Amino acid sequence: MGVFALLVLLKLGVMSALNRPFVSGTDSSQYASIAASVAHGGGYRDPVGLFPNNPATDRVPVWPLLLSVGMRIAPNARDELVSRLTNLLFLALAGVAMTALCRRLGARPLLCLLAGLYVALSPILLYVALGGLSEISFILLVTAGVALAFAGGRCVYLGAILIGLGPLVRPNFVIVPPLFVALAIGYAFFWREPLPRATLIRMALALALSLAPTGVWLVRNYALTGRFPLLTTFYGEAFYGSNNDGTATALEYWGGWVFPDYIPGETPKKDLAMRLKSDVALNDYYLAQGKAWMRSHWTAVPRLMLGKMVRSLALLPWSPSSPWQEWFAFSSRLPLFVLLLATIRLWWRAMDRNYMFFLAALGISHIMTTLLIDGQLRYSFCFFELFTIPCAALGLDRWLKNRGTPATTA
Repeated sequence: MGVFALLVLLKLGVMSALNRPFVSGTDSSQYASIAASVAHGGGYRDPVGLFPNNPATDRVPVWPLLLSVGMRIAPNARDELVSRLTNLLFLALAGVAMTALCRRLGARPLLCLLAGLYVALSPILLYVALGGLSEISFILLVTAGVALAFAGGRCVYLGAILIGLGPLVRPNFVIVPPLFVALAIGYAFFWREPLPRATLIRMALALALSLAPTGVWLVRNYALTGRFPLLTTFYGEAFYGSNNDGTATALEYWGGWVFPDYIPGETPKKDLAMRLKSDVALNDYYLAQGKAWMRSHWTAVPRLMLGKMVRSLALLPWSPSSPWQEWFAFSSRLPLFVLLLATIRLWWRAMDRNYMFFLAALGISHIMTTLLIDGQLRYSFCFFELFTIPCAALGLDRWLKNRGTPATTA
């Protein structure tokens, strides 16, 4: 009887956490609001946003559309519950995709399985998943896409389409496919290793497929706003919220992001929306404010850029007063970084050259995002999981191989 009561209390605790409302106005609440509108036949708009009757252009579509599927399956469940459970499912699938990717890169099966379990059970990724954020779907789609691309054959084209959905989750990823192609061709040209014509044709087709989803979304936004190319109307707010007096001077926000409403002297967003009448005009206003601040405070920009890089690379919580759960989530990654550094000579030599090109393109995208916007760890997840886990798995595999440990026993 006591065990039954304990299980009931545990279930109630878990359901209470999964049903906990999102904070109004946050990314999670906006994703859920748009998804609910799609699921209930209201179209791609944010009913509780500043422009409830207009099609939404501030949020890219993949995560809300995926989330709307769950809301249609369970129409009576709370939106927050559906969001969190969908993310947990995607995190488990991301673990499967990481297992497949590590296997394609040459790591032994047991290490591939451990890599997948690390992703599926990672405390910091579970924290992101329960937050209802979009990064889990990004990790799933891109990891699965890259694994398919390395499978070869026609799987390359399916992989390219999945990779092409990445920018519609995290817009900064849009430059990665062209950068990858440029790096691969540039390397071949520099080392006088001309690529076969068939390879160039396959590469061009895969690149076209990876850009197609973004192209469709750009055409949709052009039809709505008359702007091209316009991927999202949130980048102005993101830019201004990352480049202002607070993020440049206050240690608590140094290199981070604040809501523009919290910037001293700034007009509240609701008042601006009433005056400017559209997401596009609001985006233009915030972008102009951010640029004006950088021009008038150019001497503070280097310190701000340093803060962004430090914050994005931080291996521990930024605030010493963070709850113990956050400290645990961060510290759980430290052994992986130790393994990555300890085996760097092994995985560097063994890693597939094309995957290194992909990581280089992803790294450039991450650095550009950090310097232009801010050093949020949410952006880092989209790079570090694809970098650290496969490389550490391959490095450990080569270390075991050098010790003579058969792949069937480790």
